[in-house]
Amino acid sequence: MAKIYVIGIGYKPLDKKGKIIICRSEFILSSSRLFKVFEKYEEFKKVKERVRVIDDVDETIKFIKSQIKKQKKCGLIITVLASGDPLFFGIGRRVINEIGKERVEVIPDLSSVQIAFSRIKEPWDDAFFMSIHRGPDPEKRRYLKYDIKDIPALLEKHRKIAILTDKKNNPSEIAKVFVSSPFKKVQPVMYVCEKLGYFDEKITKGSPAVVLTMSFSSPNVVIVLSGD
Repeated sequence: MAKIYVIGIGYKPLDKKGKIIICRSEFILSSSRLFKVFEKYEEFKKVKERVRVIDDVDETIKFIKSQIKKQKKCGLIITVLASGDPLFFGIGRRVINEIGKERVEVIPDLSSVQIAFSRIKEPWDDAFFMSIHRGPDPEKRRYLKYDIKDIPALLEKHRKIAILTDKKNNPSEIAKVFVSSPFKKVQPVMYVCEKLGYFDEKITKGSPAVVLTMSFSSPNVVIVLSGD
Protein backbone atom coordinates (compact mmCIF):
# COMPACT_ATOMS: atom_id res chain seq x y z
CA MET A 1 0.00 0.00 0.00
CA ALA A 2 1.23 3.48 -0.88
CA LYS A 3 2.05 5.70 2.07
CA ILE A 4 1.46 9.45 2.26
CA TYR A 5 3.33 11.45 4.89
CA VAL A 6 2.34 14.99 5.81
CA ILE A 7 5.40 16.55 7.43
CA GLY A 8 5.34 19.91 9.17
CA ILE A 9 8.34 22.20 8.71
CA GLY A 10 9.32 25.74 9.57
CA TYR A 11 10.45 25.90 13.19
CA LYS A 12 12.84 23.06 14.01
CA PRO A 13 15.02 20.52 12.16
CA LEU A 14 13.49 17.25 11.01
CA ASP A 15 13.72 14.41 13.51
CA LYS A 16 15.35 11.10 12.57
CA LYS A 17 12.12 9.59 11.24
CA GLY A 18 11.30 12.67 9.18
CA LYS A 19 14.76 12.65 7.60
CA ILE A 20 14.43 8.98 6.62
CA ILE A 21 10.97 9.52 5.11
CA ILE A 22 12.07 12.58 3.13
CA CYS A 23 15.04 10.71 1.68
CA ARG A 24 12.90 7.68 0.74
CA SER A 25 10.07 9.68 -0.83
CA GLU A 26 9.49 9.37 -4.54
CA PHE A 27 7.77 12.75 -4.59
CA ILE A 28 7.92 15.68 -2.16
CA LEU A 29 5.05 18.12 -2.66
CA SER A 30 5.42 21.71 -1.54
CA SER A 31 3.90 25.16 -1.96
CA SER A 32 6.11 27.98 -3.26
CA ARG A 33 6.41 29.52 0.20
CA LEU A 34 7.35 26.25 1.90
CA PHE A 35 9.82 25.45 -0.89
CA LYS A 36 11.82 28.52 0.22
CA VAL A 37 11.65 27.28 3.81
CA PHE A 38 12.69 23.74 2.84
CA GLU A 39 15.70 25.07 0.91
CA LYS A 40 17.28 25.88 4.28
CA TYR A 41 17.02 22.29 5.53
CA GLU A 42 20.12 20.11 5.27
CA GLU A 43 18.12 17.39 3.46
CA PHE A 44 17.13 19.70 0.60
CA LYS A 45 20.19 19.14 -1.60
CA LYS A 46 19.74 15.37 -1.44
CA VAL A 47 16.13 15.43 -2.62
CA LYS A 48 15.62 18.69 -4.54
CA GLU A 49 15.11 16.86 -7.86
CA ARG A 50 12.10 15.08 -6.35
CA VAL A 51 10.37 18.22 -5.09
CA ARG A 52 7.26 19.33 -6.97
CA VAL A 53 5.88 22.80 -6.29
CA ILE A 54 2.07 22.87 -6.36
CA ASP A 55 0.31 25.92 -4.91
CA ASP A 56 -3.24 24.60 -5.22
CA VAL A 57 -4.53 22.11 -2.61
CA ASP A 58 -6.98 20.54 -5.07
CA GLU A 59 -4.11 19.93 -7.51
CA THR A 60 -1.99 18.46 -4.72
CA ILE A 61 -4.72 15.94 -3.87
CA LYS A 62 -5.26 15.18 -7.55
CA PHE A 63 -1.54 14.49 -8.01
CA ILE A 64 -1.41 12.14 -5.01
CA LYS A 65 -4.44 10.18 -6.22
CA SER A 66 -3.05 9.93 -9.75
CA GLN A 67 0.26 8.53 -8.51
CA ILE A 68 -1.46 5.98 -6.26
CA LYS A 69 -3.61 4.85 -9.18
CA LYS A 70 -0.80 4.84 -11.73
CA GLN A 71 1.94 3.15 -9.74
CA LYS A 72 -0.07 0.59 -7.75
CA LYS A 73 2.97 -0.50 -5.81
CA CYS A 74 3.45 -1.09 -2.11
CA GLY A 75 6.64 0.92 -1.79
CA LEU A 76 5.34 4.26 -3.05
CA ILE A 77 6.06 7.06 -0.58
CA ILE A 78 4.85 10.62 -1.12
CA THR A 79 5.60 13.43 1.29
CA VAL A 80 3.48 16.56 1.54
CA LEU A 81 5.25 19.47 3.23
CA ALA A 82 3.05 21.54 5.52
CA SER A 83 3.49 24.60 7.68
CA GLY A 84 3.95 23.84 11.38
CA ASP A 85 1.33 21.40 12.62
CA PRO A 86 -0.55 20.04 9.56
CA LEU A 87 -3.64 19.23 11.66
CA PHE A 88 -4.00 22.75 13.08
CA PHE A 89 -6.11 24.44 10.38
CA GLY A 90 -3.73 22.86 7.87
CA ILE A 91 -3.58 20.57 4.86
CA GLY A 92 -3.37 17.44 7.04
CA ARG A 93 -7.15 17.29 7.52
CA ARG A 94 -7.77 17.45 3.77
CA VAL A 95 -5.18 14.79 2.93
CA ILE A 96 -6.61 12.38 5.53
CA ASN A 97 -10.20 12.98 4.36
CA GLU A 98 -9.32 12.48 0.70
CA ILE A 99 -6.74 9.68 0.89
CA GLY A 100 -7.85 7.82 4.04
CA LYS A 101 -6.39 7.39 7.52
CA GLU A 102 -4.93 4.00 6.69
CA ARG A 103 -2.59 5.52 4.07
CA VAL A 104 -1.64 8.77 5.82
CA GLU A 105 0.78 9.56 8.63
CA VAL A 106 1.29 13.05 10.06
CA ILE A 107 4.58 14.27 11.54
CA PRO A 108 4.00 17.73 13.01
CA ASP A 109 6.35 20.59 13.67
CA LEU A 110 5.49 23.27 16.24
CA SER A 111 2.40 25.27 15.29
CA SER A 112 2.67 28.96 14.43
CA VAL A 113 0.22 29.74 17.24
CA GLN A 114 2.37 27.86 19.76
CA ILE A 115 5.38 29.90 18.64
CA ALA A 116 3.38 33.14 18.78
CA PHE A 117 2.29 32.60 22.38
CA SER A 118 5.85 31.78 23.38
CA ARG A 119 7.05 35.04 21.83
CA ILE A 120 4.61 37.16 23.83
CA LYS A 121 5.11 35.02 26.97
CA GLU A 122 1.44 34.18 27.44
CA PRO A 123 -0.05 30.76 28.28
CA TRP A 124 -2.21 29.37 25.51
CA ASP A 125 -4.16 26.56 27.14
CA ASP A 126 -7.08 28.92 27.81
CA ALA A 127 -7.24 30.56 24.36
CA PHE A 128 -9.90 30.32 21.66
CA PHE A 129 -8.42 29.37 18.29
CA MET A 130 -9.80 30.41 14.93
CA SER A 131 -8.77 30.78 11.32
CA ILE A 132 -9.90 33.47 8.90
CA HIS A 133 -7.46 32.18 6.29
CA ARG A 134 -9.68 31.37 3.33
CA GLY A 135 -6.99 29.97 1.05
CA PRO A 136 -4.66 31.49 -1.56
CA ASP A 137 -7.05 31.30 -4.52
CA PRO A 138 -9.61 34.18 -4.65
CA GLU A 139 -11.86 32.01 -6.84
CA LYS A 140 -11.94 29.20 -4.26
CA ARG A 141 -12.37 31.05 -0.96
CA ARG A 142 -13.32 28.36 1.54
CA TYR A 143 -16.18 28.62 4.01
CA LEU A 144 -15.21 29.09 7.63
CA LYS A 145 -17.21 28.64 10.83
CA TYR A 146 -16.47 32.19 12.03
CA ASP A 147 -16.04 35.41 10.08
CA ILE A 148 -13.83 38.38 10.85
CA LYS A 149 -16.86 40.33 12.06
CA ASP A 150 -17.44 37.71 14.80
CA ILE A 151 -14.12 38.41 16.55
CA PRO A 152 -15.24 41.14 19.03
CA ALA A 153 -18.11 38.99 20.33
CA LEU A 154 -15.81 35.97 20.59
CA LEU A 155 -13.28 38.01 22.57
CA GLU A 156 -15.97 39.16 24.98
CA LYS A 157 -16.79 35.50 25.61
CA HIS A 158 -13.33 33.92 25.61
CA ARG A 159 -11.01 36.82 26.67
CA LYS A 160 -8.08 35.45 24.63
CA ILE A 161 -8.11 34.62 20.91
CA ALA A 162 -5.47 33.35 18.48
CA ILE A 163 -6.23 34.07 14.83
CA LEU A 164 -4.68 32.67 11.65
CA THR A 165 -4.93 35.40 9.01
CA ASP A 166 -4.53 35.77 5.26
CA LYS A 167 -3.67 38.72 3.01
CA LYS A 168 -7.29 39.89 2.79
CA ASN A 169 -8.31 39.14 6.37
CA ASN A 170 -5.20 40.79 7.77
CA PRO A 171 -4.34 42.41 11.14
CA SER A 172 -5.44 45.88 10.00
CA GLU A 173 -8.84 44.53 8.97
CA ILE A 174 -9.21 42.83 12.37
CA ALA A 175 -8.35 46.13 14.06
CA LYS A 176 -10.93 47.91 11.93
CA VAL A 177 -13.64 45.53 13.17
CA PHE A 178 -12.74 46.32 16.78
CA VAL A 179 -12.71 50.07 16.21
CA SER A 180 -16.24 49.95 14.79
CA SER A 181 -17.51 47.28 17.21
CA PRO A 182 -20.45 47.89 19.59
CA PHE A 183 -18.67 45.75 22.22
CA LYS A 184 -17.00 48.73 23.87
CA LYS A 185 -16.74 47.02 27.28
CA VAL A 186 -13.89 44.94 25.90
CA GLN A 187 -10.61 46.87 25.61
CA PRO A 188 -8.47 44.61 23.42
CA VAL A 189 -4.72 44.43 23.16
CA MET A 190 -3.46 43.08 19.84
CA TYR A 191 -0.23 41.25 19.14
CA VAL A 192 0.74 40.80 15.50
CA CYS A 193 3.40 38.10 15.08
CA GLU A 194 4.91 38.41 11.60
CA LYS A 195 7.01 35.85 9.73
CA LEU A 196 7.62 33.60 12.71
CA GLY A 197 10.75 31.52 12.26
CA TYR A 198 12.16 33.79 9.53
CA PHE A 199 15.22 36.01 10.02
CA ASP A 200 13.01 39.12 9.85
CA GLU A 201 10.45 37.92 12.39
CA LYS A 202 8.67 40.81 14.12
CA ILE A 203 6.24 41.17 17.04
CA THR A 204 4.01 44.27 17.28
CA LYS A 205 1.85 45.09 20.30
CA GLY A 206 -0.83 47.79 20.21
CA SER A 207 -4.44 48.84 20.49
CA PRO A 208 -6.74 48.32 17.48
CA ALA A 209 -6.55 52.06 16.78
CA VAL A 210 -2.77 51.78 16.42
CA VAL A 211 -2.74 48.49 14.48
CA LEU A 212 -5.34 49.91 12.08
CA THR A 213 -2.78 52.42 10.76
CA MET A 214 -0.09 49.81 10.07
CA SER A 215 0.66 47.21 7.42
CA PHE A 216 2.17 43.79 8.06
CA SER A 217 4.08 41.07 6.22
CA SER A 218 2.67 37.61 5.59
CA PRO A 219 2.44 35.07 7.05
CA ASN A 220 1.33 36.40 10.42
CA VAL A 221 -0.62 35.32 13.47
CA VAL A 222 -2.76 37.69 15.55
CA ILE A 223 -3.33 37.20 19.26
CA VAL A 224 -5.96 39.38 20.92
CA LEU A 225 -6.27 39.73 24.70
CA SER A 226 -9.07 41.37 26.59
CA GLY A 227 -7.50 44.35 28.30
CA ASP A 228 -10.18 44.87 30.93
